Amino acid sequence: MVVIDRLTQIRQSLHWLPLLLARINVGLFFSISGYNKLFVPANQAAMLETMRQAGIPFPEFNAVFVAMLEFAFGGLLGLGLLTRPSALILLAIVGVATFADGIHKIPAGLGPLDWYDWFLYLPEVLYGLLLFWIWCAGAGRLGADQLMSKRWPALQRFI
Repeated sequence: MVVIDRLTQIRQSLHWLPLLLARINVGLFFSISGYNKLFVPANQAAMLETMRQAGIPFPEFNAVFVAMLEFAFGGLLGLGLLTRPSALILLAIVGVATFADGIHKIPAGLGPLDWYDWFLYLPEVLYGLLLFWIWCAGAGRLGADQLMSKRWPALQRFI
């Protein structure tokens, strides 16, 4: 019983860790992805082609614009700086990617449960769920938002 009690105490003392790991890793993913779409020619071409195939207006502009948003707001998210606005912007990007491109990867003619299974298997959906959680929860421990809200309490309603 002592072992179970101790494990319960450890689990409860680390309740903040999953949010921290999710925020940092999702932020790094988007920042690295955005960087590669901005500065790696093969990734630039792939992003532009995806935008064209998805029918996104002004694909040349939007490919660079979205890559810049991913790079910048992914970095901010990883740092826990402007966490909620960053998560919301990245969530919008993921939503557009899901419905403009990702959803077309699901085979036609599936029943509702099989379709839903394929839908949940899309990486954009998982990132969207993580971003929604981060948007709801905020930066958590070890985020720059926490330091900023202590210094400037009025900012707390925005971050």
